[in-house]
Parts: sequence; C-alpha cells; structure tokens
Amino acid sequence: MDYRIYILLILSIQALAGSAYIFLRKSNKSFSTSILSLFLLTIGLIFCETLALNILGTQNTNPVLVLASYMFFVLCLTLPPTFYLYVSSLINKKELIFDFKRVQILYGPAFFLFIINAFSFIALYIIPPDTLNYNLCKNVLTYSNFISLFFIFLLQNVYYIFHAWQLYFKQKAVLSDLQNKTASLALNWVKWFILLYTALIIMLYLFQMQPFLTGKLGFRLFMVVYLGLLIFYGRNKYQFELKEDKNKYLDEQKRQELKKALLNLMQIEKPFLHLDLSVKSLAGMLNTNSNYLSFLINKEFGCNFSSFVNKYRVKEAKVLLQDPAYHKYKIESIAEMTGFKSKSAFNYAFKKETNLTPSKFKIESEKKTA
Repeated sequence: MDYRIYILLILSIQALAGSAYIFLRKSNKSFSTSILSLFLLTIGLIFCETLALNILGTQNTNPVLVLASYMFFVLCLTLPPTFYLYVSSLINKKELIFDFKRVQILYGPAFFLFIINAFSFIALYIIPPDTLNYNLCKNVLTYSNFISLFFIFLLQNVYYIFHAWQLYFKQKAVLSDLQNKTASLALNWVKWFILLYTALIIMLYLFQMQPFLTGKLGFRLFMVVYLGLLIFYGRNKYQFELKEDKNKYLDEQKRQELKKALLNLMQIEKPFLHLDLSVKSLAGMLNTNSNYLSFLINKEFGCNFSSFVNKYRVKEAKVLLQDPAYHKYKIESIAEMTGFKSKSAFNYAFKKETNLTPSKFKIESEKKTA
C-alpha cells in the first residue's frame, strides 16, 4: 500500500480512538470535553471517508461509498462551528446555552448541505440516467459541494477563528490582574487550541495550491502531531475551565462596602492622576489585597484594573480639554496631567471611551467656547 494510505489510517484511528477516550473518561468529564470529543470524532470521520476513497477509488459506484463521499462535505462544514463551540464552552461556560436555536445558527449550513446531498443521492438512483432532470440534479450536487468546501467552509473558518480570538482576548483582559493559576492555564490552553487550529486551516488551503502539492506529506504528519496534542492536552487540561471561586472572596455585604470605598476614593482623592498607580498601591490605600480588589473590579465593573482607571483618567482629561484655561496645553501635557504615561496610551484610551481622539475633542470644544 501507498505510504499515504498508512498515514490516513493512522490519522483515522488516532482521531476516533482519541474521541472515544476523552468522551468515556469518567474523571473530569464536562460539557467542554464532550465538545472536544465531538470535534475529534468529526476529524476522524473525515479521514475515514478520505481513506475509503483512496483505497476504493472515486469512481466506485457502491451506494454506501457514494453516500459517504457526499457526507464528507457535510462533515467539513460542522468542523468550524464545533471548534468555536469548544472555545466558547471553556470561556463562557455559564452563558453557553446549547438549545435548538443555537444548533440552527451553528450548524445551519451543514444541515442545508445534508438535505441537498441526501435528496440528490436518492434522486440520482430514481431518475433515469442521461435525462435532463438527472443532469440537473448531478450539477446541483456538484456545484453545491464545491461552493461549500471552497467558499462556505473558508468563510466559516474566518468568522469562527476571529470570534474565538475575540473571546480569548476579552477573557484575558478581564483576568489580567487576577493571580489565578487555574485561569491562566485555561487561557493558555485556549490560546494554543486556537493557534493550532488556525495553522491547520492555513496549511489545508495552502497545500491545495499547485506550488505546494508536493508538501501534502508534511501536512499529514502535522495532523498526526496536531491530533496527539489535542488528545494529550484535552485529556489533561479540560479541567482548566474558567471558574469563579466564590468562597475565596468576602461576602456580598463586605464587597459592596469595599466598592463604595473604592468609588469614594477615586472621586475625592483621585489616585488615578498618579503615573505609577498600580493595583497593589490602590489596594494598599483601601487596606485590602490586590487579588481581591482585582476580582471586585472585574465582578462589579466588568473590566480589568487598567480599563477601570483609564475611564477616570479620560473623564478628567475631558474636563481639562473643555476648560479654556487649558486650551494652550499640548495633548502630551494633558495626558501626563491625567495619569497617562504616553500620548499613544492616552489616544487609545480616549478614543475607546469617546470615539474621538483627544485632538478632535479639543478642537470641537474650542469651537463651542469660541
């Protein structure tokens, strides 16, 4: 047998065995691990169908093989949403609602292609060959699968990879101040899972191009390593789902007291004007620890420490930029006076809060006071 057959066989067994192992493993079983198991199962079935076509040939008229070849395209369209669902299940476990509506949104394209392929498969065995309806049905089948694989599959991957990175960076920003080892490990796993999948998709399309056709062996060897990493780290690190340890922190009443003290401190003493303000120094002013203060800001204000402080700095900067007494001051000076260490950081934070650059805001303020 060709070495390519052996590699496809290894990949098929590796993915299916890994899927079964993760799904049946009783310890640390969760919704996330079930989704990862489904992800590996999908990859395994794709390789099984590819293996069958390589051994029996694409011209084989066996109905089971023909149907399997049609389902190959359907399975491809289920891969990107399953990838995203796994990332989402790790990061947004509490918000994840796997209901029928969500299934329709995630797997709608795959479902419609399944309907087209299933009806076309039945029709091609009922309609007499070499008739207008037969040729029409065959063309619909061919073009729908071609468009699905080379356009819809690509668009799905761009969309879901982009949103997966969004989820990752949003969660990273929220947890950036928390010294939480479990959360850090979870985020690290999510990062590598997205990176490896992104590399997989890039290589998949790259090795379809004429100059890179000879490198398909490298792609298949990469897949062996990729699946091995998914199984190994999926087995060991799926417990890194981001959890909130409620018992680690104070009760609701004390949290609200600290929140009130924080708001009063920010409003009256304005510690945010200091360039060297840190979560540790702010926690010291409130007689608490930095871990708890970070958690409180994340929990009560939905942002990390830097974003929380920058909101106050931008608010103060807006007051200065609107004051005629400060119209002669440069933007760099206003930035330093309000606690920003650089003009670029000031511009970024200001535009994020107001959708205007400080310069534009200043010009409009001067026009109003003129």
